[in-house]
Amino acid sequence: MDSFAARQACRDGRYDEVLAMYGKAVPDGSWSCWDYYYYAYALRKTKNYKKGREIARAGMIAFPDFTNLHGIYCWCLYYLYIQKFDARVCPWEDFRRAVDSILKYSRQEMYSPYTLAVWRMVDVLKTKPGTADLMGQYLRRLDPDLLSSDEKTLEIKGRQRTLASDRERWYSLMSRILVKEEKYGDCITLCQQALNAFPVLHHDNEIWFSYRIALCQLRQGQTEEARRRFEELLKYKQHWILYRGLFFVAQAEGDSAAMRRYGASAFLAGGELKGKVNFLTQMAAALENMGGFEKMAWYHYLLAKEVREDQHWKVRSELLAKAAASDFPLPTRRELLDSLHDFWMGKKHAGQERHDGKIEKILPGGKAGFLKEKDGSQYYFRTASLYRVRPEEGAKVTFYVEDFFETGKEKPARRAVDIEPFLLYDKE
Repeated sequence: MDSFAARQACRDGRYDEVLAMYGKAVPDGSWSCWDYYYYAYALRKTKNYKKGREIARAGMIAFPDFTNLHGIYCWCLYYLYIQKFDARVCPWEDFRRAVDSILKYSRQEMYSPYTLAVWRMVDVLKTKPGTADLMGQYLRRLDPDLLSSDEKTLEIKGRQRTLASDRERWYSLMSRILVKEEKYGDCITLCQQALNAFPVLHHDNEIWFSYRIALCQLRQGQTEEARRRFEELLKYKQHWILYRGLFFVAQAEGDSAAMRRYGASAFLAGGELKGKVNFLTQMAAALENMGGFEKMAWYHYLLAKEVREDQHWKVRSELLAKAAASDFPLPTRRELLDSLHDFWMGKKHAGQERHDGKIEKILPGGKAGFLKEKDGSQYYFRTASLYRVRPEEGAKVTFYVEDFFETGKEKPARRAVDIEPFLLYDKE
């Protein structure tokens, strides 16, 4: 075969000539390593990935020390098995073999499918339960210092959205894996590196890296340090997971009242119940151990069971037994939710003053507004804090007031939270 002519044709982009040159020939002992290379290269460029993989592999077997074919072989594998992998129609085993072959025959560099293959594997594993260990193995195949630190932009429904860089994403995922692996010291170190390495973080990662540090401190027995960090984070983001962290701090310290307060706060904070389903059972068990809260403990077990059934998730035999073991009358779903909501409100705001007022103004966009108390005091609120109240100006409500930190400001402001209809309570 004329490998010199094939090289010139490839350089000029005349791939059809290369295919015509080699297409009717059968690879045999007369082929040089470059014959395999140019033929496989032209096949890849014309998107005949199946044949390209076949020829590249044959050349790798014939010339095991000729590494130029590795890149073509890996790119063909990527396009054939990885880029558009769909678990519903493609065998998982073929996908994983393709990823592993790419990691074997290529390196993490600019013109290699190595990094793309690892990220695709990570994305697939995120949809498969119980694969945290495997995800950790693949994430460790990436050198974070070689990953891009450039943020990404996507246009979604006509709006630009900024995404984290590959490097920031690696730190975020790897820190989660280290928590699951109970490597708390390593996780703290990694999160501190991330907080120092990135001038700007995305997706609230400045919160979540610090949260994982606090969680690891708690698991290492450093409860005071963990509490301080959780409380500091709550100034800037009232996420239910932060309240859950403080619940575990209180549990470690044996403070039952604080456990009830923070547990209730977690359930009243934003977020779907299906995301809190495991915490429902943890709260139920804690209430059982406290004594005097048997009915509410049972209600938490009941709700956990119903949420799992709603999602068609497995309900463990232990939870089924807890949900069935009670002499209390079985509530309807509405009764169950209302009773739990009242319990959470009472425990979260125990000893606090409840305010009366009305919705004074709804801001453009409908996501926030202002309440006005009888004495004229005004409070900012978010409509996500409304419970059974329409966001309509003039509506009479009851509410509580808490401190919060506005973005970019260090001094706390006051806002209304847990806003309910005035008529829910006995008023004159």
